[in-house]
Amino acid sequence: MNSSTTRENIFQLIKELLWLTITAMAVFVILYPITSRIDFLYWKINAFFIFLTLTYFRYCVTFKGLPFLRPSWVRFAFFALNLSLFFFLMKYEQKFLILYENFYTEDFGFPKVIMYDGVKQELFKYLYREIVFFATGSLVLICAFQMRLFISYWQYYKHQADHLLES
Repeated sequence: MNSSTTRENIFQLIKELLWLTITAMAVFVILYPITSRIDFLYWKINAFFIFLTLTYFRYCVTFKGLPFLRPSWVRFAFFALNLSLFFFLMKYEQKFLILYENFYTEDFGFPKVIMYDGVKQELFKYLYREIVFFATGSLVLICAFQMRLFISYWQYYKHQADHLLES
């Protein structure tokens, strides 16, 4: 390996770590209105919804600029993982919407502050919008990323077939 390749790999790694840091900060900011009022039981899966939405959006937009997606085995691993991940996340979104319909704060976590009706309605309104946006967004972006992976396979094998026909 020459020094320019090593330097490029380090640059890509730092860039990816910076994006992951920005995404983690966004997750914290988005979940803070919920976690500041209740001891949120589902913060991990909800953080995963947000993380996946933001990360897969970035992956779909910058697909060709991501060096770790160049090997075909990595793209296949993402493709296979996303199939199961879609149904797993859909199950949790449905669970959250059913819990939202009950309108019990205790279903989501024990309150940290006194929850008058106005505060509770505001919390549930924010919780509903956040869950629907990011849970549905993660499902839609899984599908979009799957399509992007499928298109990349198609382009690669079309290019290979054209190359073989020319030979």
